[in-house]
Amino acid sequence: VIMNPPFTRDSLRHDQFSVEEERRIKEREKGIFARTPVHLSGNSGAFVYLADFLCKPDSGTVAFVLPLVIATNVSALPMRQHLARSFHIETIVTSHDPGRIYFSENTRIGEMLMVCRRAPLGSRGPTRVINLAVNPKNPADAMALYYSIRDGAVQERGLGTEQHWPASRMESGDWGAVQWLSPFLSESYQRLKSGEMFRMLKLGEVADVGPAGQAVRETFVRSTLPTSEGMRALWDHKTDVTRSMSATTDTTIAPRPGSADKAGVYWHRRGRLMLPTRAFLRTTRTLAVVLDTAALGSAWVPCRFKGSEADFQAVEKATAVYLNSTVGVLSILGDRSNRKPTYPNFSIADLNGLVIPRALVDSETTVARLSAVYDALCDDVLEPLPNMMSCATRLDLDAVVCDALNLSVDTIATIRRDLAAEPSITGDRFAG
Repeated sequence: VIMNPPFTRDSLRHDQFSVEEERRIKEREKGIFARTPVHLSGNSGAFVYLADFLCKPDSGTVAFVLPLVIATNVSALPMRQHLARSFHIETIVTSHDPGRIYFSENTRIGEMLMVCRRAPLGSRGPTRVINLAVNPKNPADAMALYYSIRDGAVQERGLGTEQHWPASRMESGDWGAVQWLSPFLSESYQRLKSGEMFRMLKLGEVADVGPAGQAVRETFVRSTLPTSEGMRALWDHKTDVTRSMSATTDTTIAPRPGSADKAGVYWHRRGRLMLPTRAFLRTTRTLAVVLDTAALGSAWVPCRFKGSEADFQAVEKATAVYLNSTVGVLSILGDRSNRKPTYPNFSIADLNGLVIPRALVDSETTVARLSAVYDALCDDVLEPLPNMMSCATRLDLDAVVCDALNLSVDTIATIRRDLAAEPSITGDRFAG
Protein backbone atom coordinates (compact mmCIF):
# COMPACT_ATOMS: atom_id res chain seq x y z
CA VAL A 1 0.00 0.00 0.00
CA ILE A 2 1.55 3.30 -1.11
CA MET A 3 -0.01 6.35 0.48
CA ASN A 4 1.29 9.01 -1.92
CA PRO A 5 1.48 9.49 -5.68
CA PRO A 6 4.63 9.17 -7.77
CA PHE A 7 6.78 12.21 -8.48
CA THR A 8 8.92 13.65 -11.24
CA ARG A 9 12.24 15.37 -10.75
CA ASP A 10 11.11 18.42 -12.72
CA SER A 11 8.25 19.05 -10.34
CA LEU A 12 10.56 19.74 -7.38
CA ARG A 13 13.46 22.13 -6.85
CA HIS A 14 16.98 20.73 -6.56
CA ASP A 15 17.62 22.44 -3.21
CA GLN A 16 14.74 20.53 -1.62
CA PHE A 17 16.79 17.32 -1.58
CA SER A 18 19.45 15.98 0.73
CA VAL A 19 22.47 14.11 -0.62
CA GLU A 20 20.75 10.80 0.15
CA GLU A 21 17.57 11.89 -1.62
CA GLU A 22 19.56 13.09 -4.62
CA ARG A 23 21.24 9.68 -4.86
CA ARG A 24 17.86 7.96 -4.90
CA ILE A 25 16.61 10.29 -7.63
CA LYS A 26 19.60 9.49 -9.83
CA GLU A 27 19.02 5.78 -9.35
CA ARG A 28 15.38 6.19 -10.34
CA GLU A 29 16.39 7.99 -13.51
CA LYS A 30 18.52 4.98 -14.49
CA GLY A 31 15.62 2.59 -14.05
CA ILE A 32 13.37 1.10 -11.40
CA PHE A 33 15.75 -1.68 -10.41
CA ALA A 34 19.05 -0.01 -11.28
CA ARG A 35 21.80 -0.90 -8.80
CA THR A 36 19.38 -2.60 -6.42
CA PRO A 37 19.92 -6.18 -5.21
CA VAL A 38 16.36 -7.18 -6.04
CA HIS A 39 15.58 -10.86 -6.54
CA LEU A 40 13.04 -10.83 -9.35
CA SER A 41 12.40 -14.54 -8.78
CA GLY A 42 10.26 -13.49 -5.81
CA ASN A 43 7.38 -11.02 -5.92
CA SER A 44 8.17 -9.41 -2.57
CA GLY A 45 11.60 -8.15 -3.65
CA ALA A 46 10.32 -6.49 -6.78
CA PHE A 47 7.48 -4.72 -4.96
CA VAL A 48 9.80 -3.47 -2.20
CA TYR A 49 11.92 -1.63 -4.73
CA LEU A 50 8.94 -0.56 -6.81
CA ALA A 51 7.43 1.07 -3.70
CA ASP A 52 10.65 2.98 -3.11
CA PHE A 53 10.62 4.11 -6.74
CA LEU A 54 7.04 5.39 -6.50
CA CYS A 55 7.35 7.22 -3.18
CA LYS A 56 8.34 10.87 -3.03
CA PRO A 57 11.91 11.21 -1.75
CA ASP A 58 10.95 13.60 1.05
CA SER A 59 7.59 12.20 2.17
CA GLY A 60 5.30 9.26 1.83
CA THR A 61 4.25 6.11 3.65
CA VAL A 62 4.35 2.49 2.52
CA ALA A 63 2.73 -0.51 4.23
CA PHE A 64 3.91 -4.02 3.44
CA VAL A 65 2.97 -7.58 4.27
CA LEU A 66 6.18 -9.51 3.66
CA PRO A 67 7.51 -13.00 4.42
CA LEU A 68 9.15 -13.03 7.83
CA VAL A 69 12.32 -14.54 6.35
CA ILE A 70 13.10 -11.13 4.87
CA ALA A 71 13.77 -9.98 8.43
CA THR A 72 15.99 -12.96 9.28
CA ASN A 73 17.69 -14.63 6.32
CA VAL A 74 21.26 -13.83 5.33
CA SER A 75 20.23 -13.70 1.66
CA ALA A 76 17.74 -10.89 2.41
CA LEU A 77 20.31 -8.63 4.09
CA PRO A 78 20.60 -6.25 1.09
CA MET A 79 16.82 -5.83 1.03
CA ARG A 80 16.71 -5.02 4.76
CA GLN A 81 19.48 -2.48 4.39
CA HIS A 82 17.80 -0.91 1.36
CA LEU A 83 14.48 -0.57 3.18
CA ALA A 84 15.98 0.80 6.39
CA ARG A 85 18.12 3.34 4.55
CA SER A 86 15.33 4.47 2.24
CA PHE A 87 12.66 4.69 4.96
CA HIS A 88 12.18 4.98 8.65
CA ILE A 89 10.88 1.51 9.52
CA GLU A 90 8.32 2.84 11.94
CA THR A 91 6.50 -0.34 13.01
CA ILE A 92 6.84 -4.08 12.47
CA VAL A 93 4.14 -6.50 13.64
CA THR A 94 4.74 -10.26 13.70
CA SER A 95 2.72 -13.22 14.95
CA HIS A 96 4.16 -15.64 17.51
CA ASP A 97 0.88 -17.52 17.63
CA PRO A 98 1.90 -21.02 16.41
CA GLY A 99 -1.61 -21.62 15.10
CA ARG A 100 -1.49 -18.54 12.83
CA ILE A 101 1.99 -17.22 12.07
CA TYR A 102 0.72 -15.41 8.97
CA PHE A 103 -1.56 -12.47 8.10
CA SER A 104 -2.44 -13.37 4.49
CA GLU A 105 -5.19 -15.80 3.58
CA ASN A 106 -3.36 -18.10 1.19
CA THR A 107 -0.11 -18.92 2.94
CA ARG A 108 1.23 -20.91 5.86
CA ILE A 109 4.61 -19.24 6.27
CA GLY A 110 5.56 -16.60 8.82
CA GLU A 111 4.78 -13.01 7.80
CA MET A 112 5.28 -9.48 9.10
CA LEU A 113 3.33 -6.25 8.75
CA MET A 114 5.47 -3.16 8.20
CA VAL A 115 4.81 0.57 8.15
CA CYS A 116 7.61 2.59 6.54
CA ARG A 117 7.79 6.38 6.28
CA ARG A 118 10.19 8.73 4.57
CA ALA A 119 12.42 10.51 7.07
CA PRO A 120 15.92 12.02 6.84
CA LEU A 121 18.80 9.77 7.81
CA GLY A 122 20.16 10.68 11.24
CA SER A 123 16.82 11.92 12.54
CA ARG A 124 14.97 8.61 12.77
CA GLY A 125 13.71 7.17 15.99
CA PRO A 126 13.72 3.50 16.90
CA THR A 127 11.55 0.93 15.19
CA ARG A 128 8.66 -0.35 17.24
CA VAL A 129 8.54 -4.14 16.95
CA ILE A 130 5.34 -5.77 18.17
CA ASN A 131 5.36 -9.56 18.50
CA LEU A 132 1.85 -10.89 19.00
CA ALA A 133 1.12 -13.71 21.41
CA VAL A 134 -2.32 -14.18 19.82
CA ASN A 135 -3.09 -13.37 16.21
CA PRO A 136 -6.61 -11.88 15.85
CA LYS A 137 -9.10 -14.11 14.07
CA ASN A 138 -11.92 -11.66 13.40
CA PRO A 139 -12.39 -7.94 12.64
CA ALA A 140 -13.47 -7.07 16.18
CA ASP A 141 -10.29 -8.54 17.70
CA ALA A 142 -8.23 -6.88 14.98
CA MET A 143 -9.73 -3.47 15.83
CA ALA A 144 -9.04 -4.03 19.52
CA LEU A 145 -5.44 -4.83 18.64
CA TYR A 146 -5.21 -1.71 16.48
CA TYR A 147 -6.28 0.50 19.37
CA SER A 148 -3.83 -1.27 21.67
CA ILE A 149 -1.00 -0.64 19.22
CA ARG A 150 -2.06 2.98 18.79
CA ASP A 151 -2.20 3.48 22.56
CA GLY A 152 1.09 1.69 23.23
CA ALA A 153 -0.79 -0.85 25.39
CA VAL A 154 -0.11 -4.14 23.60
CA GLN A 155 1.96 -5.58 26.43
CA GLU A 156 -0.22 -4.09 29.16
CA ARG A 157 -3.31 -5.76 27.68
CA GLY A 158 -1.61 -9.15 27.28
CA LEU A 159 -1.76 -9.20 23.49
CA GLY A 160 1.96 -9.38 22.83
CA THR A 161 5.29 -7.74 23.55
CA GLU A 162 6.83 -4.51 22.33
CA GLN A 163 10.47 -3.69 21.67
CA HIS A 164 12.19 -0.57 20.37
CA TRP A 165 15.02 -1.38 17.98
CA PRO A 166 17.55 1.43 17.32
CA ALA A 167 17.70 2.89 13.82
CA SER A 168 21.41 1.99 13.63
CA ARG A 169 20.58 -1.70 14.04
CA MET A 170 17.82 -1.53 11.47
CA GLU A 171 20.05 0.24 8.94
CA SER A 172 22.78 -2.37 9.42
CA GLY A 173 20.23 -5.07 8.55
CA ASP A 174 19.89 -6.48 12.06
CA TRP A 175 16.14 -6.95 12.59
CA GLY A 176 16.55 -9.60 15.27
CA ALA A 177 13.73 -8.26 17.44
CA VAL A 178 11.29 -10.33 15.36
CA GLN A 179 12.88 -13.62 16.45
CA TRP A 180 11.45 -13.88 19.94
CA LEU A 181 8.28 -13.09 21.82
CA SER A 182 10.53 -12.44 24.82
CA PRO A 183 12.32 -9.05 24.61
CA PHE A 184 14.84 -10.39 27.13
CA LEU A 185 15.90 -13.09 24.65
CA SER A 186 16.27 -10.51 21.87
CA GLU A 187 18.53 -8.30 23.96
CA SER A 188 20.45 -11.29 25.35
CA TYR A 189 21.24 -12.44 21.84
CA GLN A 190 22.41 -8.93 20.97
CA ARG A 191 24.78 -9.01 23.94
CA LEU A 192 25.99 -12.45 22.90
CA LYS A 193 26.83 -11.62 19.29
CA SER A 194 28.32 -8.22 20.13
CA GLY A 195 30.84 -9.89 22.46
CA GLU A 196 29.43 -8.44 25.69
CA MET A 197 28.90 -11.87 27.27
CA PHE A 198 32.34 -13.20 26.36
CA ARG A 199 35.01 -12.76 23.71
CA MET A 200 33.46 -14.33 20.65
CA LEU A 201 34.07 -15.22 17.05
CA LYS A 202 32.00 -16.74 14.27
CA LEU A 203 32.25 -20.45 13.62
CA GLY A 204 33.09 -19.97 9.96
CA GLU A 205 36.27 -18.12 10.94
CA VAL A 206 37.82 -21.23 12.46
CA ALA A 207 35.96 -24.17 10.91
CA ASP A 208 34.85 -25.63 7.60
CA VAL A 209 31.07 -26.15 7.75
CA GLY A 210 29.50 -28.38 5.10
CA PRO A 211 28.77 -29.80 2.62
CA ALA A 212 25.10 -28.93 2.93
CA GLY A 213 22.51 -31.66 3.25
CA GLN A 214 20.97 -30.92 -0.15
CA ALA A 215 24.35 -31.29 -1.84
CA VAL A 216 24.85 -34.64 -0.12
CA ARG A 217 21.39 -35.86 -1.14
CA GLU A 218 22.05 -34.87 -4.75
CA THR A 219 25.42 -36.65 -4.81
CA PHE A 220 24.84 -39.80 -2.73
CA VAL A 221 22.19 -42.49 -2.34
CA ARG A 222 21.48 -44.45 0.81
CA SER A 223 22.26 -48.16 0.81
CA THR A 224 20.95 -50.94 3.04
CA LEU A 225 24.06 -53.04 2.26
CA PRO A 226 27.78 -52.45 2.74
CA THR A 227 29.56 -50.78 -0.19
CA SER A 228 33.10 -50.82 -1.51
CA GLU A 229 33.59 -47.16 -0.55
CA GLY A 230 32.71 -47.67 3.12
CA MET A 231 31.07 -44.25 3.34
CA ARG A 232 28.65 -43.49 6.17
CA ALA A 233 26.30 -40.64 7.09
CA LEU A 234 24.08 -39.35 9.85
CA TRP A 235 21.04 -38.94 7.63
CA ASP A 236 18.07 -38.28 9.91
CA HIS A 237 17.36 -36.08 12.90
CA LYS A 238 15.06 -38.41 14.81
CA THR A 239 14.60 -37.01 18.27
CA ASP A 240 13.61 -40.37 19.72
CA VAL A 241 16.98 -41.72 18.53
CA THR A 242 19.33 -38.73 18.81
CA ARG A 243 18.89 -38.12 22.51
CA SER A 244 22.36 -37.21 23.74
CA MET A 245 25.52 -35.37 22.66
CA SER A 246 27.08 -38.59 21.32
CA ALA A 247 25.65 -40.23 18.21
CA THR A 248 26.37 -42.87 15.61
CA THR A 249 25.86 -42.88 11.87
CA ASP A 250 22.54 -44.33 10.70
CA THR A 251 23.14 -45.27 7.05
CA THR A 252 25.64 -46.36 4.43
CA ILE A 253 25.91 -44.05 1.43
CA ALA A 254 27.28 -44.51 -2.09
CA PRO A 255 27.94 -42.05 -4.93
CA ARG A 256 25.19 -41.65 -7.48
CA PRO A 257 26.10 -42.78 -11.00
CA GLY A 258 28.32 -40.15 -12.59
CA SER A 259 28.97 -38.35 -9.27
CA ALA A 260 32.10 -40.18 -8.10
CA ASP A 261 34.40 -37.17 -8.40
CA LYS A 262 32.06 -34.81 -6.56
CA ALA A 263 31.41 -37.49 -3.95
CA GLY A 264 35.14 -37.75 -3.34
CA VAL A 265 35.40 -34.00 -2.76
CA TYR A 266 32.51 -34.05 -0.31
CA TRP A 267 33.77 -37.15 1.46
CA HIS A 268 37.08 -35.38 2.08
CA ARG A 269 35.09 -32.80 4.10
CA ARG A 270 33.45 -35.33 6.43
CA GLY A 271 33.57 -34.64 10.14
CA ARG A 272 32.70 -35.89 13.60
CA LEU A 273 31.02 -32.77 14.98
CA MET A 274 27.59 -32.47 13.37
CA LEU A 275 25.25 -29.46 13.35
CA PRO A 276 21.56 -29.51 12.33
CA THR A 277 20.23 -28.30 8.99
CA ARG A 278 16.69 -28.27 10.39
CA ALA A 279 15.00 -28.96 13.71
CA PHE A 280 11.45 -29.39 14.96
CA LEU A 281 12.00 -27.40 18.13
CA ARG A 282 9.15 -28.89 20.12
CA THR A 283 10.82 -32.33 20.16
CA THR A 284 14.48 -31.50 19.50
CA ARG A 285 16.83 -32.58 22.27
CA THR A 286 20.29 -31.80 20.95
CA LEU A 287 21.60 -29.15 18.56
CA ALA A 288 25.11 -30.59 18.15
CA VAL A 289 26.39 -34.16 18.32
CA VAL A 290 29.79 -35.84 18.07
CA LEU A 291 30.01 -39.05 16.04
CA ASP A 292 32.26 -41.99 16.76
CA THR A 293 33.61 -41.73 13.21
CA ALA A 294 33.82 -38.92 10.66
CA ALA A 295 30.85 -38.85 8.26
CA LEU A 296 28.56 -36.72 6.12
CA GLY A 297 24.95 -35.75 6.84
CA SER A 298 21.56 -34.96 5.34
CA ALA A 299 19.62 -33.40 8.21
CA TRP A 300 23.05 -32.71 9.71
CA VAL A 301 26.14 -30.85 8.48
CA PRO A 302 29.73 -31.77 9.41
CA CYS A 303 31.85 -29.11 11.07
CA ARG A 304 35.61 -29.59 10.89
CA PHE A 305 37.89 -27.23 12.80
CA LYS A 306 40.99 -26.04 11.01
CA GLY A 307 44.12 -27.85 12.18
CA SER A 308 45.28 -31.40 12.67
CA GLU A 309 42.76 -34.00 13.80
CA ALA A 310 44.60 -34.53 17.07
CA ASP A 311 44.26 -30.80 17.82
CA PHE A 312 40.55 -30.45 17.22
CA GLN A 313 39.00 -33.59 18.74
CA ALA A 314 38.88 -31.96 22.18
CA VAL A 315 37.59 -28.73 20.60
CA GLU A 316 34.75 -30.66 18.95
CA LYS A 317 33.69 -32.10 22.30
CA ALA A 318 33.94 -28.70 24.00
CA THR A 319 31.88 -27.10 21.21
CA ALA A 320 29.15 -29.74 21.57
CA VAL A 321 28.94 -28.95 25.29
CA TYR A 322 28.66 -25.21 24.59
CA LEU A 323 26.06 -25.57 21.82
CA ASN A 324 23.83 -27.82 23.95
CA SER A 325 23.97 -25.48 26.92
CA THR A 326 21.36 -22.74 27.26
CA VAL A 327 23.61 -20.02 25.87
CA GLY A 328 24.49 -22.30 22.95
CA VAL A 329 20.82 -22.88 22.15
CA LEU A 330 20.33 -19.11 22.15
CA SER A 331 23.32 -18.77 19.82
CA ILE A 332 21.95 -21.30 17.29
CA LEU A 333 18.37 -20.01 17.33
CA GLY A 334 19.14 -16.29 17.51
CA ASP A 335 19.57 -15.88 13.76
CA ARG A 336 17.50 -18.80 12.52
CA SER A 337 15.35 -18.69 9.42
CA ASN A 338 11.76 -18.00 10.39
CA ARG A 339 9.86 -19.31 7.42
CA LYS A 340 8.22 -21.55 10.01
CA PRO A 341 9.54 -20.57 13.47
CA THR A 342 8.77 -23.94 15.08
CA TYR A 343 10.65 -25.80 12.35
CA PRO A 344 13.60 -23.64 11.30
CA ASN A 345 16.17 -24.44 8.65
CA PHE A 346 19.84 -23.63 9.12
CA SER A 347 21.76 -22.76 5.97
CA ILE A 348 25.53 -23.00 5.67
CA ALA A 349 25.60 -19.20 5.95
CA ASP A 350 23.59 -19.39 9.19
CA LEU A 351 25.97 -21.96 10.66
CA ASN A 352 29.08 -20.09 9.53
CA GLY A 353 27.73 -17.07 11.41
CA LEU A 354 27.14 -19.05 14.59
CA VAL A 355 28.59 -17.27 17.64
CA ILE A 356 31.03 -19.34 19.70
CA PRO A 357 33.41 -18.36 22.51
CA ARG A 358 36.92 -17.48 21.38
CA ALA A 359 38.11 -19.57 24.32
CA LEU A 360 37.12 -22.71 22.39
CA VAL A 361 40.08 -22.18 20.08
CA ASP A 362 42.61 -20.20 22.14
CA SER A 363 42.23 -21.45 25.73
CA GLU A 364 43.54 -24.95 26.40
CA THR A 365 42.16 -24.75 29.94
CA THR A 366 38.61 -24.01 28.78
CA VAL A 367 38.72 -26.69 26.08
CA ALA A 368 40.04 -29.26 28.55
CA ARG A 369 37.31 -28.45 31.09
CA LEU A 370 34.45 -28.60 28.60
CA SER A 371 35.73 -31.69 26.79
CA ALA A 372 36.04 -33.47 30.16
CA VAL A 373 32.39 -32.63 30.82
CA TYR A 374 31.52 -34.06 27.42
CA ASP A 375 33.27 -37.32 28.31
CA ALA A 376 31.31 -37.48 31.56
CA LEU A 377 27.86 -36.55 30.17
CA CYS A 378 27.94 -37.43 26.45
CA ASP A 379 25.64 -40.45 26.86
CA ASP A 380 23.21 -38.77 29.25
CA VAL A 381 19.76 -38.07 27.80
CA LEU A 382 18.83 -34.46 27.07
CA GLU A 383 15.17 -33.57 27.50
CA PRO A 384 13.34 -31.82 24.62
CA LEU A 385 13.88 -28.07 24.51
CA PRO A 386 10.48 -27.19 26.06
CA ASN A 387 11.61 -29.18 29.13
CA MET A 388 14.88 -27.28 29.56
CA MET A 389 13.97 -26.14 33.05
CA SER A 390 13.78 -29.69 34.38
CA CYS A 391 16.55 -31.28 32.27
CA ALA A 392 19.26 -32.39 34.69
CA THR A 393 21.84 -32.87 31.94
CA ARG A 394 21.34 -29.38 30.51
CA LEU A 395 21.51 -27.88 33.99
CA ASP A 396 24.87 -29.61 34.47
CA LEU A 397 26.07 -28.25 31.11
CA ASP A 398 24.93 -24.75 32.08
CA ALA A 399 26.79 -24.90 35.37
CA VAL A 400 30.14 -25.74 33.80
CA VAL A 401 29.68 -23.34 30.83
CA CYS A 402 28.79 -20.47 33.18
CA ASP A 403 31.86 -21.19 35.28
CA ALA A 404 34.21 -21.62 32.31
CA LEU A 405 33.01 -18.48 30.49
CA ASN A 406 32.37 -16.37 33.60
CA LEU A 407 28.67 -15.96 32.84
CA SER A 408 26.03 -14.89 35.33
CA VAL A 409 24.17 -17.95 36.61
CA ASP A 410 21.04 -15.86 37.17
CA THR A 411 21.15 -14.42 33.62
CA ILE A 412 21.51 -17.86 32.06
CA ALA A 413 18.67 -19.18 34.24
CA THR A 414 16.42 -16.38 32.95
CA ILE A 415 17.38 -17.15 29.35
CA ARG A 416 16.64 -20.84 29.97
CA ARG A 417 13.24 -20.02 31.45
CA ASP A 418 12.26 -17.75 28.57
CA LEU A 419 13.48 -20.21 25.93
CA ALA A 420 11.41 -22.98 27.49
CA ALA A 421 8.31 -20.76 27.25
CA GLU A 422 8.81 -19.44 23.70
CA PRO A 423 5.89 -20.37 21.40
CA SER A 424 8.30 -21.28 18.58
CA ILE A 425 9.89 -23.85 20.90
CA THR A 426 6.82 -25.17 22.69
CA GLY A 427 4.60 -25.14 19.61
CA ASP A 428 1.83 -23.66 21.80
CA ARG A 429 0.56 -20.19 22.51
CA PHE A 430 2.44 -18.40 25.27
CA ALA A 431 0.99 -19.54 28.58
CA GLY A 432 2.76 -17.15 30.96
